[in-house]
Amino acid sequence: MTKFPLGALLEGEYVLPYEVEKNTSGLSCPGCGECVVVKKGDIKAHHFSHKPGERDCKFYEHPGEGDIHKMVKHIIAFLLKQRKIKKVVRSCPGCKDTNFDERIEYEEDDEVVIEYRVSDKCIVDVALVNNGKVKYIFEICDTHKTIRETPEPWFEIDAKKFLKETENGTRLKKERKYRMDTNLMKIEDVLQELCDAGCEDLKGTLKENRAKLQVIRNFDTSESEDCVYCMRTEKCCPSCKVRMAKFKATRYNDKNDRRVNSVKQRIINSKEYEECYPTIRSIKSILDVKGTLKVYIDHTKFNHSKLYIRHKFENLIRREWCEIEREPDFYILDFRSASAV
Repeated sequence: MTKFPLGALLEGEYVLPYEVEKNTSGLSCPGCGECVVVKKGDIKAHHFSHKPGERDCKFYEHPGEGDIHKMVKHIIAFLLKQRKIKKVVRSCPGCKDTNFDERIEYEEDDEVVIEYRVSDKCIVDVALVNNGKVKYIFEICDTHKTIRETPEPWFEIDAKKFLKETENGTRLKKERKYRMDTNLMKIEDVLQELCDAGCEDLKGTLKENRAKLQVIRNFDTSESEDCVYCMRTEKCCPSCKVRMAKFKATRYNDKNDRRVNSVKQRIINSKEYEECYPTIRSIKSILDVKGTLKVYIDHTKFNHSKLYIRHKFENLIRREWCEIEREPDFYILDFRSASAV
């Protein structure tokens, strides 16, 4: 009996058990090349197997790492073609326990391509393409994570975790849509969600309305959607994004200054700040003192972060401040003591 629904070759193309009819001929084993048949019963999972009396091939009983990788790659492609993957759920590196999702939007001319060439140096496992433009990329991780630069948006799927959690890819998980923490929401956003939920009583303070919204969410029984889980954690969830952007940007003797606020916005939008945030946490404030930028952070978290994170953060500040000052001068200080970190 097969452990996984490994594929077979049909006219040179790799196919999965649920992609072929029961009496399909011309199927061969990718391992030994001998003929195989598809078993599609009502009790066991659909699978391929060798004909009785064929050579003793263990391809389907003990697949190798590359075989599992190929299988998951084709399962993901099949699910995308069927438009069954509604969203990709990823964990937030900033708050660890929070999951948030990115919706997969399908269009009429979408095409799913396996081993799509993005550039001369980059071939991705699966791509959803529309009129020559890549919309989403799925990379399958079996033993080694993807380390090369890959165009966004791209998702990395843990092959073994995917097979285990989705019954070999035949039943996707259900996940509710992520919603921002009510304690971080503005009053207009709280009222809007209350209205959308059919709440007629919108009176009360912000705190009271947040409490009402939380009660409504707890009793929300709306249908959840099919999803797959992404192992990448580079991107922060919306709640962390709000925390990252809360720091003040001021100029000495001038509370509102376009120059320092421009630097703040570029820092918030940078990829480096998002990568550094999980360990150094958010910037507390930045202050422009006659051309010298003072960046206040939590020195304890900064000093306990890895060296490459500290260098990345310093280079980020240097680069963004350099856009303003020809000879940038800046200090990274502890927000409690104002001492250099």
